[in-house]
Amino acid sequence: MDMLRTMAGTLARIVMAVVLLVTAFPVLPAAAQDDAPAVLILPVDRATFLPGAFFDFRVEVHAEELPEDFAVTINGDDASTFFGAEPASESWTFGPEEEPVPVQSVVWRQVTLAEPGLYVVEVTAGGAVESVSWYVQQPHSSAGAKNVILFVADGMSVPMLTAARVVSRGNTEGKYNGAFAMDQMEAVGLVHTSGLDSIITDSANSASAYNTGHKSAVNALGVYPDTSADTLDDPRQETLAEMLKRARGMAIGIVTTSGWTDATPAAVFAHTRRRGDRDFIAAEALDEGLVPEVIMGGDGRYMIPSDVAGGRREDGRNLFDEYEAAGYTVVTTATELEEAMSEGTPEKLLGIFHSSDMSVWLDRNVYTDNLGDFTDQPGLPDMTVAALDVLAQNENGFYLMVEAASVDKQMHPLDADRMIADLIEFDNAIAAAIEWAAANAPETLIVVTADHGHGYEVYGTVDVEAFNAAEDEAGKRNAIGIYADAGVPTYEDADGDFFPDSWETAVTLAGVVNNHPEYTEDFQVSPVPRVPAVQDADGNYVDNPDDDPSGIFMSGDLPMDSNSGVHTLQDVPVFAAGPGAEYFNAVLDNTEIFFGMAYALGLDLTVEDGMAVAEEAMAEGEEIECEGVVFNDRCYLR
Repeated sequence: MDMLRTMAGTLARIVMAVVLLVTAFPVLPAAAQDDAPAVLILPVDRATFLPGAFFDFRVEVHAEELPEDFAVTINGDDASTFFGAEPASESWTFGPEEEPVPVQSVVWRQVTLAEPGLYVVEVTAGGAVESVSWYVQQPHSSAGAKNVILFVADGMSVPMLTAARVVSRGNTEGKYNGAFAMDQMEAVGLVHTSGLDSIITDSANSASAYNTGHKSAVNALGVYPDTSADTLDDPRQETLAEMLKRARGMAIGIVTTSGWTDATPAAVFAHTRRRGDRDFIAAEALDEGLVPEVIMGGDGRYMIPSDVAGGRREDGRNLFDEYEAAGYTVVTTATELEEAMSEGTPEKLLGIFHSSDMSVWLDRNVYTDNLGDFTDQPGLPDMTVAALDVLAQNENGFYLMVEAASVDKQMHPLDADRMIADLIEFDNAIAAAIEWAAANAPETLIVVTADHGHGYEVYGTVDVEAFNAAEDEAGKRNAIGIYADAGVPTYEDADGDFFPDSWETAVTLAGVVNNHPEYTEDFQVSPVPRVPAVQDADGNYVDNPDDDPSGIFMSGDLPMDSNSGVHTLQDVPVFAAGPGAEYFNAVLDNTEIFFGMAYALGLDLTVEDGMAVAEEAMAEGEEIECEGVVFNDRCYLR
């Protein structure tokens, strides 16, 4: 599999490089092109497809009317002839009101490319020719995977993972006293995260890349962004979940600690230019036929009408009632989830445990005064195992996406302790999934990654007593130990749950984020969620005097209208275990994660007639001695 992936990837890159050289030059003199209207072709140049995957194809011409010579060809054939269908014609304007730009557009909906290879799209308009090239990958034989679990720790970077390991496992004489579950996976690589419109991604288009194999833009989910004002008409990219449901009848699951209509979980199925279309997203899973067998997270506010207390829906629909009528067992607390699972595994499960994002581990387990009305929320490991039990009832296999959303959501307000706790819980969920797969479904590929990073880094330790006793900032800075003076933090885990018994410790981590508004930092756990910056009278964000008032002042390095840290460019880690894991032993673009999962399953949408190949491809492994859990001939210790 690894050799096939390398050869296929190399061939695709060589072909595309040649095409770029050919199509980079104008096909007509520059003077002829100066008067030609601007043209936008979606999908974009270098888009890569799985054979048989559905997509929408849009061409925009920025003019009052289509030029007389307007033509669209694919590999030299008229596009309508090529697809066997005529496009829909649309028009609109965009841009500033004083100088709107007129647009004429044609769009082919839900088309497909069945044959692997190179496709050159040419659009003639106003005497000029614009072209893009697409590449359809060769389908792969199954690596033996029948199921896929994609774990996403939103915003996780390697330094954040390292910090969590120190806090959770401890370090003695330079060696960690234990390993995370993800540390022990047989494949590890790096992932590039940039999007279509910016080198810095958000969670929407990065999660879309994992689920579609296509790039998108900031805020967009499962679409190529066009210039129209309508956020729901942009050209769609079929998601892996949609492919697996229509081709194999596989079960689909979504588990998150955020609201379930948030960017990463919504990327499993949603299609919108604006991730904020939460009303639409909450209904889309039901209305458009995907109907995931498992949905768990927060966002109760988008399930009920706005005339009901706490509701946000403007269409008057009560989605709790509609999902229940569609056969879902609906639960809203950890107790109800446990009862539902003990009474017999539901066929479909909807668990909505908060009106907004679910509460973080530290507040659910230590600072419970922060929970408000939501005092009975399940943890990520329990949700993961419940989801797996429901999904495993489908003999065709399943695809489950599990997100630790607040790794990211706590890094934005620079709350390192809450981030670290949720990252530890994330690894506990991975361990639970490995144990479940080893016992129930060894033909399961498990992929662990992040959608982007944050600029967090540990550079030493802090003597908390000396820091708090210092009378000025110089004294506080001198309480930070670097190099040989750093030593090790003093967290303890006597009960063996991998979380510190107390988060108030004598020596803690000196960790900061490399981008932030102005704020103060004392490196100590906050009993309440952090709010590092507030607006002044001019609307600029400045240090919040009530947040870490005895900390060291950190001068801001972001625009003055930024109130929190932002995402960063860095590559993020990817880990994998199970059949097909070797594909991920590489440096990958985020779109390639999609293809790795599809290849592991042997997904070929042009010939699919059910799931039989996984069982045939699975080989019997040798018995190995292990005091932990054996999965895919590998021993996982806890």
